[in-house]
Amino acid sequence: MFVDDEQPILNSLKRLTRKQSFQCLFASSGAEALEIMKRETVDLVVSDMRMPEMSGHEFLAQVKQQYPDTVRYLLTGQSDLESTVSALNDGGISRFIHKPWDDEKFIDALKDGLRVVRLERDNQRLMITTREQAESLKRLNAELEDRVLARTKMLRRAMRQLETSYDAFVKTFSYFISQREHLIKGQSQLVADLCARVCEQLQLDNSERKHVFYAALLHELGKLTLPDDVLGRSEIRLTGRDLEEYRQYPVIGELSLTSIKALEKAAQLIRHQNEHFDGSGYPDRLMAQKIPLGSRILFACKEFIGIQTEYMRATPLSSEDALNHLRKNAGSRYDPVVVEAIAQTQYTLDVSSLAPMERIVSYRDLAPGMVLNRDLVTDRGILLISRGGVLTRTMVERLRRLGAEDNLRTPIHIIEPAVEENA
Repeated sequence: MFVDDEQPILNSLKRLTRKQSFQCLFASSGAEALEIMKRETVDLVVSDMRMPEMSGHEFLAQVKQQYPDTVRYLLTGQSDLESTVSALNDGGISRFIHKPWDDEKFIDALKDGLRVVRLERDNQRLMITTREQAESLKRLNAELEDRVLARTKMLRRAMRQLETSYDAFVKTFSYFISQREHLIKGQSQLVADLCARVCEQLQLDNSERKHVFYAALLHELGKLTLPDDVLGRSEIRLTGRDLEEYRQYPVIGELSLTSIKALEKAAQLIRHQNEHFDGSGYPDRLMAQKIPLGSRILFACKEFIGIQTEYMRATPLSSEDALNHLRKNAGSRYDPVVVEAIAQTQYTLDVSSLAPMERIVSYRDLAPGMVLNRDLVTDRGILLISRGGVLTRTMVERLRRLGAEDNLRTPIHIIEPAVEENA
């Protein structure tokens, strides 16, 4: 649903979405939109900020309260910081779209929002299925001990599938984030991989490791709200209002995730991802042990990767020089304990040779044992198999069937098993 008090804007949106596959509704005020939502199921709302009687952030706040599962976008041509903060706090905004918009990017943003809704619904259906299986297990418990044991195994398998499904949801969400122009594709996955190794080195428990891993995959979420002219420049080249706006992205990332209970702890780690060990970071100028350990790990890992991948420097450093940089700034910028943990794992993260023997193959050339070097995503943006997955015979048969049905035209990046072992 599009909500705007200017009829020419609504007319433009009608023309823009006319050839799209999704159904569109239009309203000229917040009150009219709320009336429509009483009758129609709305997955995504795009609202103007400045409207008479009921402003955009007031309308979106009511949508958040009455329809919490509806994704909310803000369409605005003004840069009033106070109104923007109010919209974030009250309306739970997922994305800002600036007037005038780029048609292609606008459509991509709408598709991204609808994909997230579909993924969340799939996850809810899986949770309902799991609860139903648990109820069935209770009924069978009184009948026979061997049946109880069999159903218990089924329940455990379902719970593992549920956890795997949520992992896939976060990875897919991270993939969509990385598609934003000016963000380095694959950067978050590299950071997440290194964070996982550091967590293992520091012997964190499995629950804490998962929160750190999710935070690493989603740490750039808040950057989706930044305009291209800010996001397209390195942080060290930003000054004044642009720098102030850029430094809000960890807070925006946290706010975007707080409504998802399973990601609350990851959201807190994202908020403090740019705090410095000596207290000179942002947004809260925390220092030393007051910074969550997961945030200290995320900050050091993303900068270790960043200075090797043109993320922070015009001339990337080698892995050895990057480690020396971390050690030089340990105790001021970075946690010394985390730096030394990275030192124990950095040999596996030589960015210049991450995939020296990668091959691109078609679905016809797939074979059991091949290792995916990149996430395998369909033309519709659905994640089939995550990076690092080892192809089984069943997977190969299904992928070949998808390819034969013309549903899998994307290139497949693989590493032969022997290459992976040598690496």
